[in-house]
Amino acid sequence: MKRILISAAEPSGDRLGAELVHALHGRGNANFIGLAGPHMRQAGVEPIALMESVSVMGVAEVLQHLPAIQETKRAIQAALKMGVDAAIFIDAPDLHLPLAKQAKRLGAISIGYVSPQVWAWRPSRAKTVTSAFDKLLCLFDFEPQLFPNLDAQWVGHPVIDRQHPRQHCDPNLFGLTPGSRKQETDRMLKPFIEAAAHIRRIRPAAKFKLVSPVQGLDLPTWIEQSDRIDHLATARGVLTKSGTITLELAVMGIPQVVAHRVHPLTYWLGRHLVEGIRHIAMPNILSNTSVVPEFIQNFTPEQLGNQVLDLPQHQPVDLEALGAPGAVARAAEAVWTRVEAA
Repeated sequence: MKRILISAAEPSGDRLGAELVHALHGRGNANFIGLAGPHMRQAGVEPIALMESVSVMGVAEVLQHLPAIQETKRAIQAALKMGVDAAIFIDAPDLHLPLAKQAKRLGAISIGYVSPQVWAWRPSRAKTVTSAFDKLLCLFDFEPQLFPNLDAQWVGHPVIDRQHPRQHCDPNLFGLTPGSRKQETDRMLKPFIEAAAHIRRIRPAAKFKLVSPVQGLDLPTWIEQSDRIDHLATARGVLTKSGTITLELAVMGIPQVVAHRVHPLTYWLGRHLVEGIRHIAMPNILSNTSVVPEFIQNFTPEQLGNQVLDLPQHQPVDLEALGAPGAVARAAEAVWTRVEAA
């Protein structure tokens, strides 16, 4: 039986990891340990550390959680030293690249799932990525060519399998998706609720659903909460933070407005480090144009609400880079082929 370590440091990675583990169970005998969130734990991954303890973004936020992150690193390092056949590291390059190098040194097959965004910032990381992994599974079609000296394979993006184009639209239903992490929701919830209130003043018939896995949110009685994105399938438009959610909405064909705000220190550093990219919303990056309205750091609830009300019936997002259905099956096949050959 193969022993595989799999590590995900944030909710979207946890979901990717769970899907991959389910698909790998159908290919051979393996047991899984790792840094796991709720989805991966339900899929049968034995947690050596909990994703929830390290799920933060941004320089300032990481510094605040440094003790937990260091403890998690030590747990993963200890598991690697005990011996695994393969180690799969999902996104989170700052955490995972040093661990991936260690996995290689200890004789495990080191596999990256989700390419670091070297096309957006710090392109010099491509060399580090190449030295850290034996194989890299890429979600977008343009990524493998960025790593000419690495076995990098485009498997496609699972959102194509998760979501389907909507069939019906309720002109009075609007969605709010402030984030899957508590820190994101804490920062975005207030302006999103205020934007919804602004929409409601202009359109009294408006209804709102907020989608977030974060529990205990203080919401007005006129906002319904759900933890499932498909509950927004009939929404006229959605106000969302950036991230994988923007691709899910694009696949569903739901017009969206993206608003994103981070710690001021993180924003300042980002402005100085990120070069050559004009957008933060993946639909805009893939389309190479401003299909989706974006608001970064500085905005008012009125601006957000007005933009949602002004959304077109259709946003023509170019989704070819996501590939065809079957991304997780292709990823699992690539992983198991490499593990079996070792």
